[in-house]
Amino acid sequence: MRKSSKDCRADRASVNSRIQAEADAAIKAPPVMTGSAMDPAYLFTSYCTDPKRRTGPAFAELRRKKVQHDA
Repeated sequence: MRKSSKDCRADRASVNSRIQAEADAAIKAPPVMTGSAMDPAYLFTSYCTDPKRRTGPAFAELRRKKVQHDA
């Protein structure tokens, strides 16, 4: 059986109010404090603003091992 236009409008209004409620909750929520949200842009690339973080941790570990091996 096909829905009437009145039912379709009611469903759409329900969906829109639910989306609006989720958006309001997201706005009121505290800021995200995960590592990826707090890290500088372009982390572990040559474009990173922090010179200490321009190489990845795996690369830094390999470099440390190489220096210790050569010494």
